[in-house]
Amino acid sequence: MKNKINLLILAVVLRLLVSGLLFHPDIKTIAFQTSFLKQGVVNIYPYLINNRASLPLKEEFVYFPLTYFTLGGYQAVISTFLGSNFDKWLQDAGANSVVNNPKVIFYLILLKLPLLLVDFAVAFILLKLFKDKKEGEQAFTLWLFNPFTIILIYAFSNIDLYAVLLTLIAFLYIRREKLLIASVFIGLAVSFKLYALLFVPFLFLKAKNTKEKILSVIIPISIFMITIIPFLSPSFVNSALLSGLSTRIFGPSFTIGFGESIVMGLFLMTALFFGGFVNDRKVHLFNYLVSILLIIFSFSHFHISWLLWIAPFLAILVVKRPVLSVPIFFWAVFAMAVPLFYSDRSMTISLFRIYTTWYDMLPTPFLVIQKFYDPFVFQSMLHSVLAGISVVIAYKINKNE
Repeated sequence: MKNKINLLILAVVLRLLVSGLLFHPDIKTIAFQTSFLKQGVVNIYPYLINNRASLPLKEEFVYFPLTYFTLGGYQAVISTFLGSNFDKWLQDAGANSVVNNPKVIFYLILLKLPLLLVDFAVAFILLKLFKDKKEGEQAFTLWLFNPFTIILIYAFSNIDLYAVLLTLIAFLYIRREKLLIASVFIGLAVSFKLYALLFVPFLFLKAKNTKEKILSVIIPISIFMITIIPFLSPSFVNSALLSGLSTRIFGPSFTIGFGESIVMGLFLMTALFFGGFVNDRKVHLFNYLVSILLIIFSFSHFHISWLLWIAPFLAILVVKRPVLSVPIFFWAVFAMAVPLFYSDRSMTISLFRIYTTWYDMLPTPFLVIQKFYDPFVFQSMLHSVLAGISVVIAYKINKNE
């Protein structure tokens, strides 16, 4: 028992250190945008657009209403602890506002604290997913101490974690044969992040009868619609619903002539769905969910935060199928490497900018590669290897289903 407590303390300390010592600009942008809730702004989407000229940060809010109310509500609750200078810091859009503020580490830790709570909730859900106690403890420990998820969550302030927790809870109820309860959690997950909507057709496959099939589709879509209907407007549609991050999943395609293209991601997901539809054997929903996500990462210019979507499922695979540990490890390495070579300082150098602006003088990996090779070709090579490993993992998990 004492060893477990010590492990939990160590896990918390590691997370607090990364939270306070690494800074991605999204954390400040999102905190600025959600701070308007405590000022009485309910519909953030038209507000930001209508007041853009007078606001220090011009970005639109690209997340759904549940995210706004969750983060804005949390900020309102802890505003006393943040102090009066916090709002001044949020309003300061200057390049050196992070470096020059002595409380920046305190602000970062407090703003990322909800992520720590959700992160540990994911770990305990993983523990519950295994009937074998030893396997559950392995998954629990793997989640808490692998560097990939710690960096994804705390360095990049990854609020996709809320949707990840909800999808994992849904999977827990799927394992318990409570599909309609699972549908509720999928609906809530979609209300945080649209990617979870891709799971709905496979809930339909898993359902046992016509009534359950219909409800497994209606429930998540209804929950999502209920959460967004009060905010439906051109500003919401353009900012959140049809943002580049939402539509990028279906970007890659090849032309078949006369203006038509075959969208690779949608093509493969459709094949996966109808392959399961005509399969006479039992539907293994876990395999389908992992395969969907592998398709996304193989055929889209993904954001690094998306990697969290698949992380708990890969942790389960490592424990249940140790033979896949090596390909999954290399999958994670290449998946993390691809975004690090984007032409984006916030992926690498800017993470350390809270210490000194001297980091602005360092070249990004993109610029370093550019000195002797085409960085886009290099990225393509990394992504191709990632796609190849994805094929191996998807094949192995579906081979004997």
